[in-house]
Amino acid sequence: MKIKINMLFLSIGIVLSVISKLLQFAYQAKIGDLIVLPAAVFFVLAILHSLNGFKALYLTPQGASQANIMATLACGAVVSFQIMMILIIGNNNQLGFFFVVPFIAMGAFFVYLWFQIIVKPKG
Repeated sequence: MKIKINMLFLSIGIVLSVISKLLQFAYQAKIGDLIVLPAAVFFVLAILHSLNGFKALYLTPQGASQANIMATLACGAVVSFQIMMILIIGNNNQLGFFFVVPFIAMGAFFVYLWFQIIVKPKG
């Protein structure tokens, strides 16, 4: 039985998310805030590996490198957003607004690369 990589990432993300919420709400532990970060990364990887255009990049060595860069940017943007929300909403700390800069920068660069590498060659 061959398991798809996106299903593996999704399963890991769900398990980490459940553990995070259990620690946050049942035990009031702050470590639950931190466990949500890798859970978000695994969810992003699950989504990316579900997209045909992204999966097609792995067919060539240069494409695999580009796909890894794009995945790193997407995960970085999501982690920045999560940290921003944890600080602002969870801890009422206004320093979280500084994380909007890497969120927008990495998100914009990811979208730019997506359109340059995946969308542009098709159309």
